[in-house]
Amino acid sequence: MKERKLHSIDDVIVSMEHRFQADSSKNVKAKYQWLISGPSGKEFCVHVNDGTFEVIHGRVDDPSVTFETDDNTYLRLVNNEIKAMTAILTRKLIVRGNIYLASKMDQIFK
Repeated sequence: MKERKLHSIDDVIVSMEHRFQADSSKNVKAKYQWLISGPSGKEFCVHVNDGTFEVIHGRVDDPSVTFETDDNTYLRLVNNEIKAMTAILTRKLIVRGNIYLASKMDQIFK
């Protein structure tokens, strides 16, 4: 069955509960800060803590990883229309912080 396309950042946030892979996040303690620009941009943090997660709206102190992108690229990323590495190499996605933890994001949220 094909996944439903997500059309907004709010759709993505709501879908996280269903896409979260608790087993893949065991022993992971990380704050994933998203800074998304554009007309429908948002700032939020996904705090993963050993098999659980919560979404925190706005910015947090001392994130483990910070992702910066625009709203269009963000939706293309979560809908698998562009690969993260392509977005990074074309500078549509900026990643700062712990690269190992950043690479775990695809395993934690399917």
